[in-house]
Amino acid sequence: MTESTPLLKRARDEEENLEYEEYEDFEMSPRVKYSLLTLGILSSLAVLYFFTVFLPGYFIPESTDLVDIIKVSDSNVQLIPLKPIKKTGFELFAYEDNQLKGEEMELSFPEDFSYEYNSNNKEHKRKVERLILIGDIHGHYIQFRHLLRKLNYNAKKDHIIVLGDFVSKGPDSIKVLDYLMKNKIDCILGNHEYYVLQNYASFHGKQFPDFVNGSAHSDGLSIEGFNDDPEFLLAKKLQADHIKYINSCPIIKKIGEVPIYRKKDSNDILNGGVSTKSTRKGVVVHGGLRWDLSLYEQQPVDNLEMRSLIGPYFNQSTDDPHEPNAVSWSKIWNKQQKLLKSDESLVVYYGHDARRGLNLKNYARGLDTGCDRGDLLSAMVLWNELQDGVVIHKEKAVQVHC
Repeated sequence: MTESTPLLKRARDEEENLEYEEYEDFEMSPRVKYSLLTLGILSSLAVLYFFTVFLPGYFIPESTDLVDIIKVSDSNVQLIPLKPIKKTGFELFAYEDNQLKGEEMELSFPEDFSYEYNSNNKEHKRKVERLILIGDIHGHYIQFRHLLRKLNYNAKKDHIIVLGDFVSKGPDSIKVLDYLMKNKIDCILGNHEYYVLQNYASFHGKQFPDFVNGSAHSDGLSIEGFNDDPEFLLAKKLQADHIKYINSCPIIKKIGEVPIYRKKDSNDILNGGVSTKSTRKGVVVHGGLRWDLSLYEQQPVDNLEMRSLIGPYFNQSTDDPHEPNAVSWSKIWNKQQKLLKSDESLVVYYGHDARRGLNLKNYARGLDTGCDRGDLLSAMVLWNELQDGVVIHKEKAVQVHC
């Protein structure tokens, strides 16, 4: 045993020396360490850039600033009195009610659709043959195009105003926006478009605009309490041009002289339409108007969301028609307008209130007929005819199933 001890000790020493030598062979030099450290830092920066800059820039559209929202504006259009060449009259509408099945269609008037014009008015307004007001579309592009086909819509001869809530809820909000922008279709702001603007400003860190009439500013609506989830998802997808279009929509728009007729005459609104020599000044808004305030004194929260007024004084609005002492704002409006002189009263076309459907009164006409819940999409068409030297004002409702 004693003789083998030096040999065992020598073997152990040699093994330790070998391990030490192997360790020394694989030790990195300072230059290699520096190179690997630099590579690691650059790789980390590249990964950080990819996830924080490249991916958001690729999937999230470039943002744009928002401008102040106009409270009251003018449609700047004038209806041309039309006179049919043939005594048999002319077709303003296509009466087929065939469903579109998703295909794109080019729309135009028939080739024999011709008029004589009575154009003595020299005002600098866009002269059109028909003014078409369309209720809440809510992103239902196919039904919207079906309605345009039934109307024989012609972008050069007609002027369309969509009455707010043309996006959100439905499946094709962006397609609706693209079509509105491409055809330069007029608009007013609805509560859902307003929510989209709010969420867009919040998501992109933009300053939210005021409501203005010239230099008169008013407070905006608070985002708190709004069901903003669908509008938030939509706002993240919208291009800068989409937002600029929505941001251009005013709260209230004046549309000039419109027909005024009795309640019983409205029974013909879906058939041949109504005809009258009498007119009143007309405006369009999404939600409603307060009867006790002038146009320029109206509050945007009322105009965007109101469905009823609360009694007994009816000077407070609510979007809940079931609230105690709540009465439809249009009923109060209609009653109050009858007390005014003809040159002071206003006829209001509005949307937002699908529960009441096509709601026709002398001075208030509701056009939200519940397309998003599978009911109808409605348009009100206004045009003038020249008959024996007298201008006859006409109005007709056109609807398609959703």
